Amino acid sequence: MDPENDFEDPALGDEEDVSGSPKATEEGVEGEEGEELDQDQGFPARLNIIIEKAGKGALNIEAVAQNGMIGIHNLHHYPDVALAQAKTAEKAHEAQNLYVGPPFENLDEDLQVLLERYLDERGINTALAVFVPEYIEQKEQSEYLRWLSSVKYFVE
Repeated sequence: MDPENDFEDPALGDEEDVSGSPKATEEGVEGEEGEELDQDQGFPARLNIIIEKAGKGALNIEAVAQNGMIGIHNLHHYPDVALAQAKTAEKAHEAQNLYVGPPFENLDEDLQVLLERYLDERGINTALAVFVPEYIEQKEQSEYLRWLSSVKYFVE
């Protein structure tokens, strides 16, 4: 949902752009006959990134890779690495009881820039944002082919 679009007057949507260029929509760019041109919009890939430092705990970054960009949603610091990876119910419950901090977008803009630079230096950047969705598609395709083969073997 886009709160800004909820209040737009639908009657104004029929007006042409003064510059004469095609009108942009959420789905893409409209051609002269009203056709929408396909734009390759990647699907969002959720990332759960854990950066560990000996004796200093771990940072857990919840992010989304889409359209060649990584959008950070949350950043948690865990004093113990075991809490970040929570392999037991006790550790998961202990991790839930910790203060997780504000959402990333609520942090000071300078702090956001510094944290993004910190992640960029560690390879969490555009290259990763492009790689992850491509890898997911390749993995899905190979798993699908494996599944088809096993179903075929069963049915024969």
